[in-house]
Amino acid sequence: TDQGLGTDVIPLKSAIVGNISATLLLMLGAVAAVLLIACANVVNLLLARSATRTREFNIRAALGASHSRIVRQLLTESLLLALAGGAIGLLFAKLGTRAVLAMLEGNLLRTENVSLNGAVLLFALGISVVVGILFGLAPAVRSRSNDLQGALKQATRGATASHHRMQNALVIGQMAVTLVLLAGAALLFRTIHDMWRTDPGFSTQNLITFRVGLAGAPGKTSAKVRATYDELLRSIRAIPGVDAADSSNVIPLNQMNNFAPFWTGTRETTPLAEAPRMLLYWTGDDYLRAMGIPLLQGRYFTQQDRMGTQRVLVIDSVLAEKFFPGQNPIGQSITINLWGDARIVGVAGHIRHSGLGDPVALTQPQAYAPLDQIPNAGVPGTYGGLTLVVRTPLSIAAIIPQIEAAVASKDSGQPIYEVRSMQQVVAESMTPQRFPMTLLSVFAAFALLLVALGTYAVISYSTIQRTPEIGIRMALGAERNSVFRMVLRQGLRLSLFGIVSGAGSALVL
Repeated sequence: TDQGLGTDVIPLKSAIVGNISATLLLMLGAVAAVLLIACANVVNLLLARSATRTREFNIRAALGASHSRIVRQLLTESLLLALAGGAIGLLFAKLGTRAVLAMLEGNLLRTENVSLNGAVLLFALGISVVVGILFGLAPAVRSRSNDLQGALKQATRGATASHHRMQNALVIGQMAVTLVLLAGAALLFRTIHDMWRTDPGFSTQNLITFRVGLAGAPGKTSAKVRATYDELLRSIRAIPGVDAADSSNVIPLNQMNNFAPFWTGTRETTPLAEAPRMLLYWTGDDYLRAMGIPLLQGRYFTQQDRMGTQRVLVIDSVLAEKFFPGQNPIGQSITINLWGDARIVGVAGHIRHSGLGDPVALTQPQAYAPLDQIPNAGVPGTYGGLTLVVRTPLSIAAIIPQIEAAVASKDSGQPIYEVRSMQQVVAESMTPQRFPMTLLSVFAAFALLLVALGTYAVISYSTIQRTPEIGIRMALGAERNSVFRMVLRQGLRLSLFGIVSGAGSALVL
């Protein structure tokens, strides 16, 4: 009986935590990119700052200070800056952890165990110290190459040009990496935008979902459970403002599935493991209207489709096209594992159950079976997991108290829980795409700020170095605007090179 069946072995850690590695790798890559930009920025700022202290360093050297003594001073200063920046960063991390975990809700399990700990603090401190030491050496290396006698008078043009080339290259690199982050964030934003515009196959407006604990009460027979739910639905439908209401064992876009092996015809024609799978919804007779799913052909269930009558089934358009090509599926039979053969009475529109951006959602066969025909042995498990859907223009705050009153009238003390609008369900289904978009957007904004600071440092330093030249130009009749355009051209030239380099990298990635 188990011919063709196999096993699927996964690590326990994956089963507990879920598949979060891709998101964590994306976070690590974005952090590394921003850290790289920050390092280049630190080098630029320290170089610009040390350039204004060149005369000071050379006076110290003339008075007997060794090069190693000057290096130690520069490293001490940069290390203090790195530690101060790391401490402020940890403060922001502490405050921002909750916000990040809120964005990860639904996409990362066990978020209550995520917090700043000793390993994280030591890692951040180590990165700050390493950055301070490595990039604090740049001004020290530059100061070693200065000619002591000439530097006391004026820096040579050759050294200044080399310094400018190095700073310009760093700014161009920062812009390129920033553009890569911006491009990634923009692409993910476009993905979210397209997903919101995607037709899920049902109407998401004015639709509320919730669950009720009616089936969990002890001592209830299957008949009593069915009757209780039927009475509850009648009470809800009678509430003013309710357009339609029904229930289902699974609803779209909430990560819940109910796959069932099936065979076309009235008997099983292949081993169970080789049978195709359909996504099977157990629903009431008003489910399609409540969800806004179109009925393309035939009919949906009626109150006459109950236990003891012929089993009926409504399939979706994908199943009809795939398994009954060129035929009229109405009247055909399908055999479902553990249920038996059923006659097809209708064809409904296909819906995107697994996700708006999931390509599998376009081709997954679906079918609907009446709750009233589920075997009694399956009532406790199925009815205990039912989700009720209510179509109403009223808000959740306005309709839930009336629903609670209806539930209390049928079975006092039973809870209503997991109350959400379908818009919330749709939004939560986009978490795997929305979180990386938000993450990259935040990092790209930080990177853009750092690039702005780095560009300002380079342009400011260059302008200060060219003060004598600018004075001569203005003495010879240059207008203020022409000097401004000269400085602006330098910044635009750096931006253009950075954009070209970043665009090429973004296209490759």
